Formats: sequence, C-alpha cells, structure tokens
Amino acid sequence: MSIRKYQSGDHEAIAEIFTRAVHEVACEAYTPAQCRAWSEKRPDPEHWEQRCAAKQPLVFVSAGQVAGFLELDPDGHIDCLYVHPREVRKGIASALIDHAVRTCAEASLTRVFVEASLCARLLFEKKGFRVVEERVVELGGEKLVNFAMELRLGDGSLRDGPAPDWWRGDSGGGAEDQGSFGSRGASTSCHF
Repeated sequence: MSIRKYQSGDHEAIAEIFTRAVHEVACEAYTPAQCRAWSEKRPDPEHWEQRCAAKQPLVFVSAGQVAGFLELDPDGHIDCLYVHPREVRKGIASALIDHAVRTCAEASLTRVFVEASLCARLLFEKKGFRVVEERVVELGGEKLVNFAMELRLGDGSLRDGPAPDWWRGDSGGGAEDQGSFGSRGASTSCHF
C-alpha cells in the first residue's frame, strides 16, 4: 500500500471510483435523485482524464490497484476525496487526509479546508477539522447539504521539510480549479 502522485492512465480507475462511491456509498446519506445530480451512473473517463491532468491527485494504491484518490490544491483546499466502495473502512481516506495535511504543513500553509459531504464530515472531524458553515448547494436541480470545514495548522509544528516539487506545480502538473460543491463553484465533482 502506498500513496503516490497521479500517473497517466489512473483516470480510468478514478472515474470508476468516483461514480461508484457516489452511487454505492453516498447513497446512504443522499437520495437517488441527489446522487444522480452529483454523478452520472456511468463513469466518464474522458472528463477524469482532463481533470486529473490538471489537478494531479494523490492516489492510494493497494495490491497494485488504485483504491482511492484525493485532490489537493496549492492553497490547501481538498477538492476531492473518494475511496472505492470495496475498500471503505480500511484507513485509505484517513491516510490520504493525513498525507494532504502533512503536505500543507510542509508548504507552510496555515490551514487545510474542504467542503465535506454528510458522509465525510465525521471522518474530517476525527482528523481535527471543524465545521465553519453548513451549506445547501444546488446541483442539477437538487439541493444537497455539505459542510465547509477547516483544519488550522498553527505554528507549523507538522513541518518536516519543503513541499514536493510536483505539488507546487514545478513539474508541469497544473492545479486549475475545476470546481467543487462549496464556495468554489459547481461541477461534476467531488466529495459531497
């Protein structure tokens, strides 16, 4: 098991993970209509190929397979966090969040923030994030609840060294904002 930078070709697995997570996991907290507004029922690898090329997500690999992913913007915004339904409750999301927090601390950021779904809120709270605001976001004609959350990094005590070049964008991997369900806009994205 390892966490690594996105590699060309990962988008196929990421498209499946996103779609299945919405329709097989998030459906426990959201209605079928809300899940359909959040994600098509069929994976869209072309969309995810473009998005991943821009966002360069962190990828959790288990037994040689992509098991989860997290998009982390240079300003500390976690834009997406999804785990394959067969891999939930195995510590994958927790490991990805820990990695993202360390990366932000190493970059001397003062906070990490996210728009968390009803499903993800408890995990983020366990990781020390606090709810800043409960939000109702309209997506595809449906209203969905999410939570603006943040973790203050404080004095940089988590700092172990400089942020990796790939994350700062020095290696050509862009981090354009493709949108999320919070204050950053709406799209076919992420971690409700």
